[in-house]
Amino acid sequence: MKREVLKKISCVVIIIAIITTNNLTLFGQKSHIISGIVVSDNLDVLPGVLMTTDKAEHQYTDMEGRFKLLATPGSIVLSFQYLGCEDVNIQVNVENRDVDLGKIQLQEKAIILKEINISTTPLPYKTSVEGTNYYISPLQLKKIQPISTEEVLKMLPGVNVLGDMGISNRINVSIRGSWGRRSEKVLLLEDGSPIAPAPYTAPGIYYNPISDRIDAIEVYTGADILRYGPNNMFGIINYITPKPSQQPALRAKISGGQRGFFTGLLSYSGTWKKVGSQIEAVYKRFDGFTKHSSVNMLNLNAKIFAELAENQSLYFKISGQFEDNQASLSSITPYTFSVDPVENPFDADRFTMHRYGLDIIHKWVPDATSYLTTKIFASDFARDWWRQNNVVLKAKDVRAYVGEDVFSQRYAYLKEGAFTDNDFVRVGGTRNSRESTTDSRWHFTVNSIEETYSKTWQYSKVRHKVEAQIKLYEETYKDQVLAADSSRWARSGRITTDLAYNLYAFSGYIRNQFTLKNLDITPIIRLEKVWMYREDRLALSRDPYIATDKDLARVNQYLIFQPGLSISYKWRTMNIFTSVYKGYIAPSKYFAFLVERDGILVNPLTPQELSNIRPEESTNTELGIRGNIIDQKLSGQFALFNNRISNFYLAGWNEFFDKLGVVNISGLEATFQWDIMPMGNKHKLSIQPNFTFLNTKVIEGELVDRHLFTQIKHTTTTKQEFVEKVNSNPEGHRVYVKNSSGNDQLLTAPIKVSDLDFVSKTVYVYGEGGIRNGQAPYAPRTAVNVNIQYSYKQLAVGLGYNRVGDQYAEFANFVNESGDGGLGRIKAFNTFDMNLNYDFSIKGMRFSFFTVAKNLSNNVFVASRLNRGQSGIMPGGFRQVNAGVNILL
Repeated sequence: MKREVLKKISCVVIIIAIITTNNLTLFGQKSHIISGIVVSDNLDVLPGVLMTTDKAEHQYTDMEGRFKLLATPGSIVLSFQYLGCEDVNIQVNVENRDVDLGKIQLQEKAIILKEINISTTPLPYKTSVEGTNYYISPLQLKKIQPISTEEVLKMLPGVNVLGDMGISNRINVSIRGSWGRRSEKVLLLEDGSPIAPAPYTAPGIYYNPISDRIDAIEVYTGADILRYGPNNMFGIINYITPKPSQQPALRAKISGGQRGFFTGLLSYSGTWKKVGSQIEAVYKRFDGFTKHSSVNMLNLNAKIFAELAENQSLYFKISGQFEDNQASLSSITPYTFSVDPVENPFDADRFTMHRYGLDIIHKWVPDATSYLTTKIFASDFARDWWRQNNVVLKAKDVRAYVGEDVFSQRYAYLKEGAFTDNDFVRVGGTRNSRESTTDSRWHFTVNSIEETYSKTWQYSKVRHKVEAQIKLYEETYKDQVLAADSSRWARSGRITTDLAYNLYAFSGYIRNQFTLKNLDITPIIRLEKVWMYREDRLALSRDPYIATDKDLARVNQYLIFQPGLSISYKWRTMNIFTSVYKGYIAPSKYFAFLVERDGILVNPLTPQELSNIRPEESTNTELGIRGNIIDQKLSGQFALFNNRISNFYLAGWNEFFDKLGVVNISGLEATFQWDIMPMGNKHKLSIQPNFTFLNTKVIEGELVDRHLFTQIKHTTTTKQEFVEKVNSNPEGHRVYVKNSSGNDQLLTAPIKVSDLDFVSKTVYVYGEGGIRNGQAPYAPRTAVNVNIQYSYKQLAVGLGYNRVGDQYAEFANFVNESGDGGLGRIKAFNTFDMNLNYDFSIKGMRFSFFTVAKNLSNNVFVASRLNRGQSGIMPGGFRQVNAGVNILL
């Protein structure tokens, strides 16, 4: 009996072995492999495409869009289905050999939405976009496993990331020389919707999506960005989140690393009867690179994409992000940096926030040549940021100022020794032996609705594609400051500031792409009309003379007209392009309610007086070329650009052009993708080098700095440097002191170091006869990034190198470093990263193991002086090693 059972088992094993072996005989028939790769109409590979057969078999394409099917001789029908694409059916006749179907193209349906359409192109740019653009694909993000989005953005040409505490949840990005603090002059989007709490009134980024949620990243800098606004002067960054997958699957991701780093992600996604949906939760925590800088972030989101009919689709996304962080606006001094760069005494500082977002998009395609899209967007953002008041002291005075108990708890790293008069330390401020704190409490709402219509037609030999949009927009902003004088741990206090802002905007654009053979000419015109209102509710509550609600608000309104033109020509495998357009930066709360009189900006005398400040405007031009240099081997993009900015006001932290400035920024950008061992080879090796060269010049204007000697703690070297600047160019530097009447009095050159103790303000005069070589801050002349990726079967290894050249931290262009760290040129720095990924499957479950090492050299450097004298040095370059696994069930 046992022998019979063993015989049957042996037969079953043999049959299974035969079935899974290629080209062996099975019951008199040979089995063969049907293979291929599924791509979009843009030839991007499509992972996760559902393939079924008329024999009730099914499978999904892999990450490279490939499939393999075992079949016996005869006829078989293959069906391919992918959300947002037309179904494809192919009849295959299997004879006595394997069948390679090559590339199978799925045509995108007209109802697909650009907000969810993710490209898998390996190229570092998108060929479908007019003008310069850069692209990070899902496969690149999978290999890099970034801690934060800034880690990815720094790879791109023209992009400079300024260091801060945390993991880019308050990201600071500069594009083509823009001022980078809180990314205020860059428009950041998530799936095409703005992520700034109030893009017009307060464009600073205090919400940034968790990097594990992001599937791709786009950066646009050409004239096509006039489709978006406001703040379209320098560039746009668009984070793209995943589209619901075709294959129903549960995904889990767990990673951990040094300094308490942990990420947990759980999502379920799939498509059922033309309805794709996804629900996702992501939690991330990190103790921080410095003391008292921990991060806790939770994001919950859900989305649905439904093909309602052959000519209609609906997209719905809702998300909520919650953060509880130890975050300080202040950082460390050069002396503390030299002793221990991880020190941070502000243990009671705390940043809490929530952000809710809603997107609803409906697309109707009445015929094959036109469509109408309706989009509703809303967000709600609120934050509390408690920050201990602080002062900068000479190191030798710290113990006596804070007392023995506080000194031993938070400043014990200051070993007794020979402190010099140039050694400073930032400490918690005290009054009557008590520490104090303040809370910056903000609440924002944004609501918008837009209609976009597109029509394509042919007239003679010219193909036209017109696109037009109108948009209604509203935002509100409540700004309160609370003060508590008894303890740094206080979480309530008296209101010292109470401001309210309301803004309404009407905008629209019309764009027409003319195509004649290989030539595209695309003019675009954008128009925005904005109404802004500001109330100082605390001051108004004390005013007994208010007679009507018209007395409450200070008002500003402006109209901005933005023309643009793009031209491109396809020559063989290359595309030559150029564009010119007018960009603008919306007047934010800092200067929207000022009045220009006799060329100088002043505050209006009464709340009712209409402000007349204009937006910052620019004329942007570029010329570039991109395409395949060597087919399937080498591709690239190269661009020259020039931005000339006028009405320039907001220059930095407490730096303002009271006489509006003119700034010119020019440069070149280049990116290449060299596939040394291309797809199709088991061994794959690619190199992607990126280069940026910038040249900035302040052409004219008068910048007023009221904090240079009233807040900044100078050393003898920075004082001497300033004196030499003034005496060598007195027409370019005006130095004022307070006279006996309390008014500002101009000092006449030559000045002495001793004069600086009484300075009330300084004015930098740019242009003819003044400063003629002034440079913009945070605009390094050179930046280089090189990424190398090697893979063999399921194993992938990557190396990354990034170098950022010297850069100034403020318009004064100080070379030497002040005692508080707020001034001084930031020296060039280098970073090295490494990543390793291994994919494998167990019983139908797919696993991807990864380990990453950031900043391998552990060479800590000055990453920024982000908040000037308010903060000092933000250190960067700490080594961080993480590992984890992605699981797909």
